[in-house]
Amino acid sequence: MNAGPNTALVVIDAQRAFVDPEGSVARTFGIDDVQPGVAALGRLCRFIAGHRSVGPTIFVRSEYRPGQFTSGDLNHGMAHVCVPGRNIDCEWASGVELSPHDVVVTKHHADAVESAAYRDAIEQAIGNGINRIVVVGFQFTTCVAASAVSTLEMVRGRGVGVTVVEAFTGSRASSYVPGPSGVSRIESTRRRLETSGVEVIADVGDFNDGDAAHYFSSARAPPRMPRTTW
Repeated sequence: MNAGPNTALVVIDAQRAFVDPEGSVARTFGIDDVQPGVAALGRLCRFIAGHRSVGPTIFVRSEYRPGQFTSGDLNHGMAHVCVPGRNIDCEWASGVELSPHDVVVTKHHADAVESAAYRDAIEQAIGNGINRIVVVGFQFTTCVAASAVSTLEMVRGRGVGVTVVEAFTGSRASSYVPGPSGVSRIESTRRRLETSGVEVIADVGDFNDGDAAHYFSSARAPPRMPRTTW
């Protein structure tokens, strides 16, 4: 996959909720559970800086309702995830820096395509000539996957591809643990994305900081959602 002016980068939920020790995920499931996300955030921030020189960047942030993902249970630790004014969840994660040229939209559901502002941003990017949308951010198994699949449906048949780069997506450590079926949430998400037609790039080769084109050209493909589970 080649990166360039025809590639739009969509950054989903790079917010403190998912990587900060005081965010809802760490407070609910423990600091160890967010470590894969913390590592992904560092890689993502370096990549964003390099991508700006070759293509547009769209930041998607979340603002939710109390109990939106806990079936109304306000005593659950995730009851106030990304609820404005309730905690630090909605703030940008440490290291995330926005440029005046970046597009910022707010979503109120796991799937960014449910936001009219996001759909408008994608349409504008396509109108400006992009033919590849790269979706990264948090979490791989929920908002990133849901948004990538719906984005592909939105642009299907228009000569625009959608890719998820796992190196730049965060997940809980527990998402890598196989479930009763022997399949982890990470693996089941990969399968869902690939079945839907979303390209999944699992890892990367040598990376020169700031060189987005080199980063993408050296990416190697992997061998080869339901109720939100953060």
